[in-house]
Amino acid sequence: MEVYENGASVDPMMRMIDEGCTIQLTMRDNQNFLNPDTQPMTRMHVEFDNLSYSVSCNKEKSKKLLESVTGCFRPGKLTAIIGPSGAGKTTLLRIVSTLKTTNVKGSITVNGREWNGGVFRKQTCFLPQEFALLPLLTTRETLYIAARLKVQGVRGSRSFCLIVNEIAENLGLTHCLNTLVENLSGGERKRLSIGIEMVTRPCVLLLDEPTSGLDSTSSNQVIGLLHNMARTGCTVACAIHQPSSRMISQFDDLLVLHKGKSFYCGTWDDVLPTFESAGYACPPFYNIAEFVLEVVTAERGGDLRNLYTNSREKYSEWKTHFKYPNMGSDSAVTTKIDNISSKSKSISMWQEQKILLTRAMICIRRDNTLTKLRFAAHVVVAFLLGIVFYNSGTDASRVNSNIACVFFILLFLYFASSMPAVLMFPIEAAVFLREYLNNWYRLRSYYTAKIMSDLPLQILSPSIFIVIAYCMTGQPMECVRFVRTWLICILTTVVGQSSGMLVGVAFNTHLGVFLIPALNMPMILFAGFFLKFSEVTFYLQPLCVVSFFRYAFEGILLTIYGDDRERLPCSKLYCHLRSPSRILDEMNMPTITYYTAILGLIVWIICLQALTYLVLKWKAYTAKR
Repeated sequence: MEVYENGASVDPMMRMIDEGCTIQLTMRDNQNFLNPDTQPMTRMHVEFDNLSYSVSCNKEKSKKLLESVTGCFRPGKLTAIIGPSGAGKTTLLRIVSTLKTTNVKGSITVNGREWNGGVFRKQTCFLPQEFALLPLLTTRETLYIAARLKVQGVRGSRSFCLIVNEIAENLGLTHCLNTLVENLSGGERKRLSIGIEMVTRPCVLLLDEPTSGLDSTSSNQVIGLLHNMARTGCTVACAIHQPSSRMISQFDDLLVLHKGKSFYCGTWDDVLPTFESAGYACPPFYNIAEFVLEVVTAERGGDLRNLYTNSREKYSEWKTHFKYPNMGSDSAVTTKIDNISSKSKSISMWQEQKILLTRAMICIRRDNTLTKLRFAAHVVVAFLLGIVFYNSGTDASRVNSNIACVFFILLFLYFASSMPAVLMFPIEAAVFLREYLNNWYRLRSYYTAKIMSDLPLQILSPSIFIVIAYCMTGQPMECVRFVRTWLICILTTVVGQSSGMLVGVAFNTHLGVFLIPALNMPMILFAGFFLKFSEVTFYLQPLCVVSFFRYAFEGILLTIYGDDRERLPCSKLYCHLRSPSRILDEMNMPTITYYTAILGLIVWIICLQALTYLVLKWKAYTAKR
């Protein structure tokens, strides 16, 4: 049996990918995927002038995060953005990458021309400081799926395997291709996150503190990788905290920010002369980055306004020597890119869903909490329920116990599906936002694949549970009654999964774990078990109408005791509730029909799924603001 480096067995669904890519590891194509000579890259000179951005603190006040920032990112050069915390580094990167578009003033040009933000976004990748990855995929699978989703015009698994292996070699990840992402070191995860975006060979790569949390060796490896990427013609800029002297030698340009203002933009060679002209002399053998930060934070005294003025003048003089790459006419380039994009999207929509579904199924099969433990819990609880309420459904003296058993079944099915979704989905939502904002796929493709991948487990687990519990508790062994009960249990499970997904994507894990039981208390209270419908005051009766527990509970009781069922046998001398119709009368039922109960649950599922989709859409929209 094949084994991963971390001891986990190889997933059969990806065995072909792993073996195919391993076979191709020793092969070489005449044209390498990352070779700039054989794969020319569009060079993009990004320039921003008087860029300002503010956010509203309250109705009357606003806070300026950027104020008249001027600078550029040159193609084929690695630019470092340094400044103290809160200087505006991340904000600048998000604005340039078009992830923030509102309340932005100033201009951004590409190759000396006003550029369409939508077109520019398709050729730009932004890597946030916290880069979310799916922990249950291997390094090879992560790169392979990224290649399948992002690389257009490539056919055949051999071509994708060559891309994966070449990127792994360039990143130094060959030794951990079969390691799960959750077992990678910090440096390996950073390099993998860069490799994911290297798949499309972006024209512009923007990174927010790619060395945070890494040791000096791993940090130098990451910066060395970015340096090599810049040499292929890519425009690379990254925000960084206090780079070492060795790290500084790999940067070409520097942009200094403090309190939302740019105090320098130019080459590293011109940093010290510019600061000396403003009265700031760097001591011998002193780290230039530390010196610059001490100056802009006023630790060394002096006149910062003079430095600001001198730096702006030097930059204005420097940019007169820029030679912009020839891109042709804006309209021609825009039309070409839009046509390619629309064509690839219309062709690849079903392919996107297939790849995302495969990825989701791999993660589900490897997730012990969501699959194996959840399935085992359904089996164990079903037997426990069967032992406690054994044959309660066939004994008129135990009617109340049987009704309690039915209600417990619904509670278990709902919470057993909603709580895992609350715990797991926030991780997936973070990965989705990163991939969606970097134009990996459509939201519709992701959401369809997510629903389809969850369905087998949503059907299998409650089906095993209800077969065991239904038989052991002595419910009527009639095919129609069993199928109707099974259908309500499946719908209850789907409602739980849907509500868990909604809370998980809308809130964080800690808040979601509290909200699921808290929000469902009214649903449980007005389900008809603790309080009869006739006892509910008129102004609280709408809560009975909207309670999905009420639809599920009444639907199962109508199935078990309705449709002219024969009188129940009694194990005692006298049983008051031998007639099924009298049992329903005691519960103030029926108030609805069985099919109304089914319709009510389906409406709940549709509403919850639609809300989850809209929340994902809203989160993607707000991430761009």
